[in-house]
Amino acid sequence: MKKILFLLLLPITCFAQDEISNFWEYGTRGISAVINDKSDSYWISRDLIVDSSYGRYLNLNDDGTFNSGNSAPCDNDCFYHSDGIFKKIDETHIRLQIEKSGQSDLCPGGRITYTEPRDLGIFEIKTYENGYKLIKINSK
Repeated sequence: MKKILFLLLLPITCFAQDEISNFWEYGTRGISAVINDKSDSYWISRDLIVDSSYGRYLNLNDDGTFNSGNSAPCDNDCFYHSDGIFKKIDETHIRLQIEKSGQSDLCPGGRITYTEPRDLGIFEIKTYENGYKLIKINSK
């Protein structure tokens, strides 16, 4: 009976593992908010953005850095950005640290750049049919 149960669950386990491995493909994806030190969770689209598009994005680079920001068809808006480093803890956990962040001229307060590193802590990566959710599991 245990062998039958194991064989029935094996395809589900393999599918889930394959789905999370797609998260670790380097490239740009849509994200619910620019990476910042105030959010405890982020929604990330499953598909990589191939062509230039507008909205909020997260780019994971193969050198362990990330950049996150927002863009629009015109420059007549307030834009936020953050750059930092990430560390893959395991298949379902990631540590994020912002190295530099800021906002554009048209934001309230004008152009601001912050260069003090901020460790955002470890986030769990949850897999869903149409994307991923990063959920903070600790503060440091």
